[in-house]
Amino acid sequence: MSKIKHFLGTTFLIVIVLSIISYGIGWYMNIKWVNIAFIIGAISLLISTGGTATEAHLAMKTLGNHVPKSGSKLLSLSPLLVGSLLMLIISFIFALML
Repeated sequence: MSKIKHFLGTTFLIVIVLSIISYGIGWYMNIKWVNIAFIIGAISLLISTGGTATEAHLAMKTLGNHVPKSGSKLLSLSPLLVGSLLMLIISFIFALML
């Protein structure tokens, strides 16, 4: 249970930091926060994906079936990935409401 709390806390902290960065850039450049938050979320999403070409090649060889590197580890999510996805979703929802 403490791993989940740590993951959620780190994700929440990343969303807060990305929001502060977006607000600072938007304030400095006099652009709406929503526009900058979407761009920051997209950039951090690109940075957070860590797949390599060899993993993609292996997935194509196995017809898309997942082949774990070690043990039964099927999926690993980083807090930066989840935080950047949340940032994109939040900015999209705010853009729809404005």
